[in-house]
Amino acid sequence: MLKDKLYSLIHFPYEEKYRDQLELGMVSLNYKSERVIAYVMLVMQLFLILVFTLRPGSIFYSFRRLRYVIAYAVMALGLLVLLSLHRRAKNNWRLHFKLCAAFGILLSLWVCSISYLDALGDLSIVVYCSFLPMMAAFLILPPYILSILFIFTCILTNILVLRTPYGQENVFSTLVNSIFICLLSIVYSYRMYQARLTGIYDKIVIDQKNLELQAANEKLDLLSMTDTLTALGNRRYLEESVKTPLEKYGIHMGSLAVLLLDIDFFKQYNDRYGHQQGDVCLKAVASVLSSCAEDENFHAVRYGGEEFILVTTGISSEAIMEKAEQIRTSIASAKIPIPHGGDTSVTVSVGISFHGEWKPGLLETAILEADRALYQAKQNGRNRSVLFAEKS
Repeated sequence: MLKDKLYSLIHFPYEEKYRDQLELGMVSLNYKSERVIAYVMLVMQLFLILVFTLRPGSIFYSFRRLRYVIAYAVMALGLLVLLSLHRRAKNNWRLHFKLCAAFGILLSLWVCSISYLDALGDLSIVVYCSFLPMMAAFLILPPYILSILFIFTCILTNILVLRTPYGQENVFSTLVNSIFICLLSIVYSYRMYQARLTGIYDKIVIDQKNLELQAANEKLDLLSMTDTLTALGNRRYLEESVKTPLEKYGIHMGSLAVLLLDIDFFKQYNDRYGHQQGDVCLKAVASVLSSCAEDENFHAVRYGGEEFILVTTGISSEAIMEKAEQIRTSIASAKIPIPHGGDTSVTVSVGISFHGEWKPGLLETAILEADRALYQAKQNGRNRSVLFAEKS
């Protein structure tokens, strides 16, 4: 367990395939807050420079005061440079990483400098104790890099502070406080880094699972609206993907045409060749229907048994008659053998219903009309197309 914890401090703790998404997620998560913190620090540096300038004696009152102002000015200048580059890092993890590292080094040196100058005035290392946990909280760097940075800051701060009279008088408290804050910051940085990564990782995985679930549901929906034998739409498809949209938007689609097809002598075909061969016949007919309809605004549906429906909108009566004949002759030319003599291929009879203008409930009416026209086609000898008329 300890070995795994130490390993995660140095190495990327999740699968490599998620690295890019996690890194960009980390940048996006903290981009705005980083800019806010940087601007607050910039304003703070400028304010302190102004305060020291307005104090009696100005910035040249003492060498210590001048060094304070220099430290503030260097930090302000560094922040301006980093802020100008930070805009380019919004979608660039590598640049963002380099800027965070540069800011961490700059802030560490600033903390060491201010802590040293405070100690010269017999002040405690309050800046060190305040800023190390803050760095752990908002710097997006791997824990091992922050650990190195904190240890470096702790050592350099102690070296500088212990050279001052205050540091020599308070060796024990300075060492204990600085080491404790350093260790606390290391642990806190690890926890913050893991918490950020885990939150983003969980969101990525959940989003991925949701996409997979959505795809699976869409596939199930498609399967539930697909006839398993012919791969055409089924009754549910006719209801949900044809009828429902027509009821909502049919008024904008112009005309409506319905073709109802029935395979001639299919019962005899099944009796002679068996149901397996009957299935082959159904698939062959469905394939012709699918190919005839795929490049046009046709919905092809297996209506039941050996019956098929094609529905379309925005077409003329002449064009739908031509399409019906094209489908009928295409099936006849497929040369599917039939059980009785005379003909040499399976044929279909086609009933057609055409309405030049949409009105609510028209699809059910058109299907009934196409069924009556289909009956008339069979009565007239089969293997023909008949357009519904009131006398059909």
